[in-house]
Amino acid sequence: MAFVDDITVEELEADPYPIYARLRREMPVAYIPAVNLWFVTRFKDVEYLSKTPELFGAEVDSSPVERSWGKPTIITTDGPVHQCLRSGVDPKYHPKRVTTYLDDLVLPIARECLSTLRANGGGDLMSGYFEPISILSLAHSLGLGEVDLKTLRRWFFGLAQGAVNFECDPERQKVADEISSEITETVTPVMERLSKAPDDSALSHMLHDGMPEGESRPFSFLLPTLKVILLGGMQEPGHGAGSIMTGLLQNPDQFAEVKADMDRLLPRAVDEGLRWVTPIGTQTRQTTRDVEIGGTTIPGGQPVAAILASASHCESRFSEPGRFNIHRNEGNHAAFGFGHHFCAGRWFARQQITTALRYLIDNAPDIQLQDQAPVRFRGWEFRAPAALEVAL
Repeated sequence: MAFVDDITVEELEADPYPIYARLRREMPVAYIPAVNLWFVTRFKDVEYLSKTPELFGAEVDSSPVERSWGKPTIITTDGPVHQCLRSGVDPKYHPKRVTTYLDDLVLPIARECLSTLRANGGGDLMSGYFEPISILSLAHSLGLGEVDLKTLRRWFFGLAQGAVNFECDPERQKVADEISSEITETVTPVMERLSKAPDDSALSHMLHDGMPEGESRPFSFLLPTLKVILLGGMQEPGHGAGSIMTGLLQNPDQFAEVKADMDRLLPRAVDEGLRWVTPIGTQTRQTTRDVEIGGTTIPGGQPVAAILASASHCESRFSEPGRFNIHRNEGNHAAFGFGHHFCAGRWFARQQITTALRYLIDNAPDIQLQDQAPVRFRGWEFRAPAALEVAL
């Protein structure tokens, strides 16, 4: 059995990229006891794994997501159940729909946050700008606009504790379980109202789209997926935007190019930042039988992590993968995953990131890091700057 027992959770949390580089070189498919997962780290293997559900199924017996929030969820199921869940999620987050409402969601939040930062001469872009935009935009799109930012932040923290608890830490699990119950208690009355009086919120579409007239999907069927959306939708855009902005601020020449040609180069910066520091690092699967991949045989019934963050740094595809470079022309990255589990909210996330960055750059063109100390990143399953202190 190919396993690597000298990798710790703390090392992964601090910086997984050197670990992934080592694995790609020496053991691209390996069992990591610290997190009870097989890691698949090279681009071609990650893509193959993600696109072959008959060999690598989304239903994972040891899934921390299902342990924390119940099942089915949109990320831990395949076949008709997955299609049913996607048919409720996709309408609100289809690219053509997103363009009709996204700016109206993002810009008022961006204006308020930037005004506060400017009044203070600067501050932390993560907690003071990108995270509020991400969290509040998602909540309003879902139909949960009455839930305040403080509560949503607490939900995010608790949900994340459950999602990354591969090591089955009881303290993390306790936090996750308490937050999961709180969300169910808060959201159920909203779902009861929307089941009787539909509107254009994402939650209403999840209840009604694709169902016979007068019927709605059971609340218990949707709640686990709603918690997945709350975590992913609150995390990926805000944290991705923070990493992109870090890349620009640390590379002034590239930042100057972006400011001079926003329409052409800002989208490239967004893609490069998502590749450079992938906000959601893995997709988890389970082998349906013994499978050979990357020169290693994984036994049937084993949990396997397609390491998206590693695939996006794979040397077979990207030159100098640890370097932020908006002028790459090396093909697509892996940040949104592959196959039929390709991120349902990718258009919402990408447009939200682009709008938030454009507003910030347009209205604070002289923004700069407060000091020259390296920006500290944290996390392997969910990775972002711990803080991004800037001067305005």
